[in-house]
Amino acid sequence: MIKVLMVEDERGAVEVFQNLIARHQDSFEFLGAARNVKEAVTRIEEDEPDLLILDISLPDGTGFDVLEIIGDIRFEVIFLTAHESFAIKAIKNNAFDYILKPFQSTEMNEALRKVKLKLEDNTKKNGTKKIALHTQEGIDFIKIEDLLYLKASSNYTEIYLIGGEKLLASKTLKNFERLLDHPMHRIHNSYMINLKFVKKFDKSESSIYLETGKSLPVSKQRKSSLFQHFTKEI
Repeated sequence: MIKVLMVEDERGAVEVFQNLIARHQDSFEFLGAARNVKEAVTRIEEDEPDLLILDISLPDGTGFDVLEIIGDIRFEVIFLTAHESFAIKAIKNNAFDYILKPFQSTEMNEALRKVKLKLEDNTKKNGTKKIALHTQEGIDFIKIEDLLYLKASSNYTEIYLIGGEKLLASKTLKNFERLLDHPMHRIHNSYMINLKFVKKFDKSESSIYLETGKSLPVSKQRKSSLFQHFTKEI
């Protein structure tokens, strides 16, 4: 899942983008919007987005100020502005794209499609990905492909591996949802699964059956999007 943070002080623009990104919920997770430079920097450091939709003109500075303060840019940036004069500076700041306001849905949809392809390509080139799990004993580095499913346990998360091993990590399931993308998928308030190990999805029972024989519940709110995902995969 590609995590998207918007930096925009105009409520109307935020609402338009929120409605648009909702149609891409199988690939993008909208983290919400920051309204100024200070809030943007805090949200970027806390949420670690993959994509920043960044307005150039902000109440306490500019979008360029945000990037300068962050310094180490580990995300793609799509600039928004009502002024064409910022185009060259946006390009020099390694913008993935530059869209004039008010933006058209077709233009934004195309930008999202391109950034999705780029991020997916980067993942393939990076090879096997690992995740650092902070446990009581220390830090375990686990291949994401070895994750079977995750279960919420208060402020902790139980990690179940394909080999049968179980770990207890000191992060909430919500943190892992933001950290992990495909093939990990949230199916319930208490569960996140590796889609590679799904054997059967019983829509009538609202249950997922994994290749190990384990069955897990699918929440009513997430059943429709999960069914649509499997339909697209066929």
